[in-house]
Amino acid sequence: QANYKESATRAAQREIESLRNNHYNSLAVGSNISFTNELSPKLPAGSTGNVVVSEPSPGLKRVDVTVTYPDKNLQHKVVLSSLIGVIGITQ
Repeated sequence: QANYKESATRAAQREIESLRNNHYNSLAVGSNISFTNELSPKLPAGSTGNVVVSEPSPGLKRVDVTVTYPDKNLQHKVVLSSLIGVIGITQ
């Protein structure tokens, strides 16, 4: 359903914005951050939200945000990524 994909995309975008607003050092490399409890109630039961933090180069962290949701007996997912620099935001 198109509305689920839209809700999942918005949830992933909101999580990226939230991570950008956190202090750079609070993003621990290798950590998996769950934001399932913060997902929209518009998404079906069984939906999950997860972030993986990596550091492709010194002073630059990458966040890969995945929202997975069930629909018609299939698992769908939206994946968004962003780079966050020690001095500012890089997109």
